[in-house]
Amino acid sequence: MMKNRFFLLIGLFLVQTVFAQQNADFYFYSQEDLNNIKSSSRTEWGKKILDRLDETIIAREKHSLEIPTLEGGHGHHYFCPVHNTQFVFDWDSPKEHYCTVCKKKWSGVDRYDWAWVNFVHAANLDYLKANMYLYLATDKKRYARNITSMLLDLSRKYPAYKIHDRERKYNPGTSGKLFSQSLDEAVWAIDAARAYLVASKVMTVEEQRQIENGFLRPCAELLMASRDKGNWQVWHNGGIMALGVALKSDSIIDVALNKPVLGYYDMQKYHVYDDGWWNEGSVVYHFYPLRAILLSAEAVRCRHIDLYDPKVVNMFLSPVQMLYSDLMFPSQNDGWYGTTLFDQTGLYEIVALRTGNRQMTDILAACYKKIERRSPEALINGMDLKSHDGGVSLTSHLFPNLGVGILRFRDKAVVLKNGPSGGLHGHPDKLSISIHDGRKEILPDLGTTAYGVPDCYAWYQKTISHNTVTVDKKNQKATEGEITLFEPTSDGGSIKAVSDSAYAGVRMCRSLSLDGLVLTDRFTCESEDEHVYDYTLILRDSIALPAARRDTLPEYERISSVSKSRGKGSCSFELRDGTELILNVQVPYELYTGVAPGIPPKGLKPGEDVYPLIIRIKGKKMDIETIWKLVD
Repeated sequence: MMKNRFFLLIGLFLVQTVFAQQNADFYFYSQEDLNNIKSSSRTEWGKKILDRLDETIIAREKHSLEIPTLEGGHGHHYFCPVHNTQFVFDWDSPKEHYCTVCKKKWSGVDRYDWAWVNFVHAANLDYLKANMYLYLATDKKRYARNITSMLLDLSRKYPAYKIHDRERKYNPGTSGKLFSQSLDEAVWAIDAARAYLVASKVMTVEEQRQIENGFLRPCAELLMASRDKGNWQVWHNGGIMALGVALKSDSIIDVALNKPVLGYYDMQKYHVYDDGWWNEGSVVYHFYPLRAILLSAEAVRCRHIDLYDPKVVNMFLSPVQMLYSDLMFPSQNDGWYGTTLFDQTGLYEIVALRTGNRQMTDILAACYKKIERRSPEALINGMDLKSHDGGVSLTSHLFPNLGVGILRFRDKAVVLKNGPSGGLHGHPDKLSISIHDGRKEILPDLGTTAYGVPDCYAWYQKTISHNTVTVDKKNQKATEGEITLFEPTSDGGSIKAVSDSAYAGVRMCRSLSLDGLVLTDRFTCESEDEHVYDYTLILRDSIALPAARRDTLPEYERISSVSKSRGKGSCSFELRDGTELILNVQVPYELYTGVAPGIPPKGLKPGEDVYPLIIRIKGKKMDIETIWKLVD
């Protein structure tokens, strides 16, 4: 009897030991990471990062730390409907929202009030992350207690939140609880789970149980029931993996990795092109899911699962060849204008550390020659980059799957876009181009404004707001074009592309040739039937038309102050920086210019108008040659 009890006790001890060892294998930061964070925190740049994190905490603690009892709305609704500008977030004004352009407060609109809650949750996540990094760097328990208090409050309210969408209705698969969409729920959870597990070692068993059962587990269940075809699902999976690690559950992690069609591996298989791009065709919607992919890889490292495969590495290296010389990206499709490589340094800090790839380090070094090293992820990396002589080499480049070609000469660049539609976040702009003169875009792709404002659909997602051709005043169809020729040279090179399906019965062809400071652009359209062809250049400078008179373009409602003239043959214009623009058209044409919404507002900063130049030709054919003489 005693012998059996002895073996039973030994067996229980071994089970408990194995269980303890398994639990110890669930973490987000390895011992090496912790050592790096503490070491980095003693550097001059590291101390500044900690100071900024401390400022985040101080600023947040000036206001109530209580979690709202009202479910959050959609962040894209927190914008003035007239000026597209984000409202000023005011902790003391949950029902009135100030526009810096209108100079007035908007009230009585539920979706603005719901979106206000979204901004509270965003500030709370910043607070949790700041406390997490400061606890990792200093071991001061007050930071862990701050995390514990906030997550305990959330865990008591989260079960009562209704599952809802942007209109406060239940939409299975994409609704959230804390937010109006499961996407935002996953984005919040992926970092909140990290903060929880880091702080959990100072929590009591009861506190851990409360947070796990009140928030982590029901959030994981919500995300495991969510489904989407695009970048949302990547975030769903990333949130599930992070929550699985926080809950110490391999079965939850496995759902995110291996669920057929929707799991991590299948999403990578079906949505990432061989040329390294996410298939929604936008820089913003490349780096957005890429952050979730990176955090997924970070989460499962503790389970000895390596997601840093060649495809992921290529997803980081490939976008660099899309850059302009000032390290800004073109804002194609639903892209936020002004997105730069500097915005992504936090991601490159981690991937450079994990992969040891020298090009990643070069990219970081190139950024830090122009900006301060500020991201908290730099604490984990810890590399000394001051003596690193890295840089980014930019030459003419083709992305065959994305359908984008770039011709470069020195710091000049012209970009042609003619790939797949981009799905939900695509724009109807086959054969569109943008031009950067080394200082700024002189012919921009405007990207998008917030999805909750009317101009998003009335202007930014129209064909006419892009540097291409609109036929019969209608948007192009969602289709795929083809780049048929790409020949780079040391002075730029040539590129040719065609589209036969953007408009029924119309064959469109665009040829670009960059020879040093001279860009020749020929655009032709052919059809057996007569059409109205509107060849558009979205200029950032206003120009005066010869013999112009006032007119209107009612079919393009967002173009105002319209002027019109007529012509045949060549005409030329000089832009503010000295760039000369020559148009060669051999048939009679109408020439229009006007004012339209342009570079979208960024945060509280108002937008910048643009000045569309439209050459209208009526007939079966259109043949326009445009010559750009750039300034050195």
